[in-house]
Amino acid sequence: MIATMEVTNLCKQLISFAVQRCRLSGDPCRLSVIIRKIAHSDSLLTQISISDTGAGSCLKEFEDLRFGYNVFAEWDGMLSITTTSLGNPELSHYKLNLKESASNRRINKLPSTPKTNAMFSGTEVSMSSCANMEVLLADMASFFGKMLLLKIYNIAIELVAECCDQYGIQHENVVLATELTLPSSDSSNIQQLASGFEDYVCKHRNGLSEKCKSCFSSRDNLKVGNGQACGQKHGIDALAVEVVIIISNNEFLGPPNPLCLKAFEPTTEVLYCRDFSLCSVHQSVVKAFRSVKWNSYGLTPRIIADEESSLFLEWENFPPNTHIDIAVHCYAKQVTVPPVRQRNQLETKIMKEAISLALDDLKKRYTGALLSDHALKIHSHAPDLARSIAGLIMSSDDPNFRGECFGLLGMQMGNTDGESIENCIKDKIISAIDMNDRKPPNLRCRAAAPFLFEDDYQQEPEYMLDEYDEGEEDNCTLMDL
Repeated sequence: MIATMEVTNLCKQLISFAVQRCRLSGDPCRLSVIIRKIAHSDSLLTQISISDTGAGSCLKEFEDLRFGYNVFAEWDGMLSITTTSLGNPELSHYKLNLKESASNRRINKLPSTPKTNAMFSGTEVSMSSCANMEVLLADMASFFGKMLLLKIYNIAIELVAECCDQYGIQHENVVLATELTLPSSDSSNIQQLASGFEDYVCKHRNGLSEKCKSCFSSRDNLKVGNGQACGQKHGIDALAVEVVIIISNNEFLGPPNPLCLKAFEPTTEVLYCRDFSLCSVHQSVVKAFRSVKWNSYGLTPRIIADEESSLFLEWENFPPNTHIDIAVHCYAKQVTVPPVRQRNQLETKIMKEAISLALDDLKKRYTGALLSDHALKIHSHAPDLARSIAGLIMSSDDPNFRGECFGLLGMQMGNTDGESIENCIKDKIISAIDMNDRKPPNLRCRAAAPFLFEDDYQQEPEYMLDEYDEGEEDNCTLMDL
């Protein structure tokens, strides 16, 4: 099973390379993944083909492939590569043995074949493995389902399963097929990410299933916040980080449904995308999430851990029937193949800023959402304070004083009872606390604007970007290209 997972991770890297080639071409492209079960001698093999119609490959990307060596338990390490560019009259064929060490790894060129009076570009990478076809297909379907939340422009995607029955008849099953999506002039990358992520959440985090109508008959129970930050290198925007955070709440789940109940567990899996492809997390992502001041938003992560190249946050004291979903997308401003290895220190800093901006956006859009620990503490005193003020108003014999108080509360004197006055005052106190539980508009501003209630944490200097040191990098993990 571990070896099959390694094969899956290798396929994800190859798909990521294909996405970059499609983006580099600038034209509408197709990306196809075909998984075949073939008979070989007395055993069954799974053949995997990943092809795209993007720019031709520069081959360097394959020399830098990263993988765990368990992968060779079910694979001989051989990659077959066919690639061509628009101006090339031939199809170039290569073989690469990834069992060789990186320093000795060489791409062997095979005889080329001429094009038949056609102008096209693209790359196909294929390999044969003993990995379980059903497990591999399920992993790829889940992978593409999550990738769809990016709503990648100009790329149509298909995932196909092929096998032969006992009579040698070939059967084809199109597991996933997406239509070509053209870019919209009035929609930014982060807006598309937010829209796709909402669809993903409404399908209980399974991009291939239907929207759950019992939990998400409308999107009114979704609170969505966005944050975007850019990092500069040599005075030019080199890296963009976009973060979308969705809080879903459904107090009326209806009849018990294990799938629905699981959708509201107090654990968040962070979806991390890089250069328009789903990617495994690495230490720069983990560091960014661990450095956020979650208590400023009333959140307490009990655990922030990376498991099997994924990042999970488990929350303490989380309200029932509530869930937080987080998507992060990092991409280079200029498309290159192979993808530029970004300097993880820079990524950590701007990712932390983007996460904080998304949380601030949620607080701004939805009054009372993500209140800080201090604001929640002040909330607990609001009923007693409202009761005291209401008692003071009701016990006064001065009609002018009472009239002014009722006017300030927006109420009419008459048959209004003490409980109504108390509730009105309590609502206004809570509203004032919620409205003032904000950061100053300028994140780099050290002198905070006056708050209704002061607290020590608000006096701390806000997060400021440090200068990026080019010579310092974290160790990368699998699929950090």
